[in-house]
Amino acid sequence: MKMKKIIRLFLVMTIICFASCNSSDDELSGVLKVKGSIDVSELTKLTSNDATALVSLNGEAAATYTTEASIGDEISYEVISTSSDVEIVILDFFYTSGNRELWEIGIEQTVDSQSSVSIASLKVINGLVGDEVKFGFTFALKTNGILDTTTTYIVDPKIRVRS
Repeated sequence: MKMKKIIRLFLVMTIICFASCNSSDDELSGVLKVKGSIDVSELTKLTSNDATALVSLNGEAAATYTTEASIGDEISYEVISTSSDVEIVILDFFYTSGNRELWEIGIEQTVDSQSSVSIASLKVINGLVGDEVKFGFTFALKTNGILDTTTTYIVDPKIRVRS
């Protein structure tokens, strides 16, 4: 009888453990997802290519958005269009202001705009707690499967190293 209770307790604990180890808990896995959105019809109203004011990242204005990341964290960026036939493709990242050393040797960039699902991420590989860098990324529109790189837009968020 005592052994059955131990086995049941073990099974309950195992189920609780698996339920609490949710694969969507990105912060625990070291991958931080920054999801943005943009109404592409608003792009025609821009007088420059700076689309920062039109993009929200994780529900916040891109101009004031700061990702707080620890050493080893990877930050993936994705911007979704409000139009079903237009995909946003991030083309590259670039330094804007702040700690240039953090940008140049403390952050590893990965951009693959040619894969079926484009990849754009930054990985914090070095830095001190509190270091900040403002950067930008450029993006182009892929309409009905055709990428138009003749017109590109920029967005400029920020990264801060946390403990």
